[in-house]
Amino acid sequence: MMKLLRYIAVNALIFFATSIYACSWFPSHAGNVLLYRIMPLDESDYGHYATSWESDYKLHQVDYKAENLKLWQQQTSPDINISDIEHVVYISEASFLMENKNILEQTSLKHNSFAMWIVDNKRMDILDFLILAKQSEDVRFSMNNPWYYHVEDNSHYRMLERIVEKCSEYQSGLLLGRYALQMVRALCSLRQYEDCASYWDNIKGKLDDNVIKKMAELRAAEALYKTGRKEEALTIYAKHGDVSSIRAINEGQIDNELEFVYEHAPNSPYLDEELQKWLIYYGDDSTEQSFKNGHQNYWDVDKLNSIIKVAHKAVREKKTKKMAMWYYVLAALHDTQGKPYKAKDYLEQGFKYPQDAFLKDSYHVLHMWLDAKTAKYNQGYERRLLSDLRWLDSKIRQNVTPEVVKKISEPKEKAAGPLEHNYVYTDNAYGPYWGYQDRSNIFYWNDILRRILLRVVCPRMHQANNHIREIQLANMAENSLVKSNCYSSEMFGIIDRLSYKDTRDFFSRIYYPKDKLDRFLNSRGRIDRYYWYDIMGTKCLRERRYAKAIVYLKQIPLSFQKHVNVYKFMDKYPFSYNMETFIIDTLSADNYKLHFAEDMDMYEKTMRYNRNPDKRAQSKIQYALGLRNSVHRCWYLTRYSSNCENDYNRDALPEIPYPTDSTIYRYREYLRLSERLINEAISEFRDKELAAQELRKFLRYQRIMDGYGDTETANDIKRHCDKWRDYAIVIGRQRSKQNS
Repeated sequence: MMKLLRYIAVNALIFFATSIYACSWFPSHAGNVLLYRIMPLDESDYGHYATSWESDYKLHQVDYKAENLKLWQQQTSPDINISDIEHVVYISEASFLMENKNILEQTSLKHNSFAMWIVDNKRMDILDFLILAKQSEDVRFSMNNPWYYHVEDNSHYRMLERIVEKCSEYQSGLLLGRYALQMVRALCSLRQYEDCASYWDNIKGKLDDNVIKKMAELRAAEALYKTGRKEEALTIYAKHGDVSSIRAINEGQIDNELEFVYEHAPNSPYLDEELQKWLIYYGDDSTEQSFKNGHQNYWDVDKLNSIIKVAHKAVREKKTKKMAMWYYVLAALHDTQGKPYKAKDYLEQGFKYPQDAFLKDSYHVLHMWLDAKTAKYNQGYERRLLSDLRWLDSKIRQNVTPEVVKKISEPKEKAAGPLEHNYVYTDNAYGPYWGYQDRSNIFYWNDILRRILLRVVCPRMHQANNHIREIQLANMAENSLVKSNCYSSEMFGIIDRLSYKDTRDFFSRIYYPKDKLDRFLNSRGRIDRYYWYDIMGTKCLRERRYAKAIVYLKQIPLSFQKHVNVYKFMDKYPFSYNMETFIIDTLSADNYKLHFAEDMDMYEKTMRYNRNPDKRAQSKIQYALGLRNSVHRCWYLTRYSSNCENDYNRDALPEIPYPTDSTIYRYREYLRLSERLINEAISEFRDKELAAQELRKFLRYQRIMDGYGDTETANDIKRHCDKWRDYAIVIGRQRSKQNS
């Protein structure tokens, strides 16, 4: 399985789950989006540009069909449908066109716009050519059959000779290039290589520079090679990136094919595409991490060094028109090696060379990325960051389409098919994890915004303890294009690592911004107060600030609560004695967190201040139960998903460590504290019967018998508990043996 293809295709994986915290594949995240680009790419099919790390180069194969169809349209009429041209040129057989040449309007082609254009404009010369080309193709196809036996002066040869004769008669006109293509094909099939090479030398200067000339030139290269003009043939193959032919001529004896093509054709478009493939591969998060951790394999290192060698040669010799592209490649590859300062130096050297609009944008993005890695985070950097974010935001607004927004925001079941009906990602989502980060490589400009901010700038802000800016930037990264209530996003992973105080300070900057960057980030992030009230209230529950939690949770309307993607799970009784409870408390479903905060606040005050020791002890037990359950995976009180989801967020943002006071760690702390409070409460009961009743709820029968054996609860256990009677019989027998 190709490593890069696996990274690009991760969005297509289907997640199967038997429960809300079931194991499944990790979601893709901001590190797994495309960063380095030197040529326009089809965002709907990044897999097309994949290259294999397990095998040799993926052969560069160009399909000229689409270009040829467009050329036919240009040479006839822009009103003709491309599919109609394809039907006549590629699908219709020569025999059909021949038999119906003069009555096309009466055949199945009567509704074909290309065929009717030929008839209406009396361009039978086009039809004559197509018949000739199809006949030539049929003959050559037959000759390529492994069972074909070559003998001279057979019917195939005679047909090709007639085709050569007809092609030689066409000396000028719109179809000259097309006849020249058929000529060189026929001559090569006849093995008349000297004639073909001579013909090509005479005709090539008369042909328009288009796809037909490319195809003819590639076929003529065969004749050049066969007549001893190997270097000329290699130059043509290099020019068009025909690596398979280069290999065939050199019998595979090429150490560095990229360098070979560069030497023979330094401006070959093949170089762009091949370099782009490797930029995608080395820019992949898993490859980058392997280099960072020193786990790269020797093949990766050798291949990377060979590409860098060619790039250095290109910028040193300056015989290519694409100097800016080669400097960009050097910058990108050094960045993947963890050398951002050197990468930035190469990029700045490349700025002085001409760039087309696409490469200018790529330079800007990479400069923004490297600046984020190397700059000192001060006011000067924030001014540059604001300028860059405004530019990137303008690119998002200029290039986004309704289809992109729909693809990102629609339920995953619609985007990926009915099999994933358990996981949807809209505001009404039922699945507690996954989000936009599971839809990477959808829209480049938004993807790159997320990668720069979430993987570089936010972690550095975290290290600098600038948590307000950290949340602001993550908020823009996740919500600039589509706002969602998903609580598995990397922004939420960042918030999950921070305290209530950090979140509160960020929230205050929404209403009291201090600078231009504050105002800009607020305008691009999610700032609706109910969303943040819910998060701050939840953080207060996590940090046992129950009175403060009530202040926030009281202000959240029920309509918003029902909009949250974990609402359907808010029906379990939060003070259950059993952590794995299935007890449903439908009365608490509405304002679930608020009711819990109010109860915990009441229990906390009662266990501290009530004069009745038994009430204090009972409240302490209830408080301990709520504390323990609030951080358990079965309750969505201090979290928005299960413990597993916290693991996912932790893995998705390795640059930002989880603090020891996060929910995933508080679970262990609160479990110990809960146990201590319960034991304290049992000891504080004045009423032994109440103490025994509480112990029975915890199934601690031995302690009841040892310390509260004279209570009615103990007697009831003796009468009705089979396990206790069996235990008592065994103990009695042991004691009688000891006494005897």
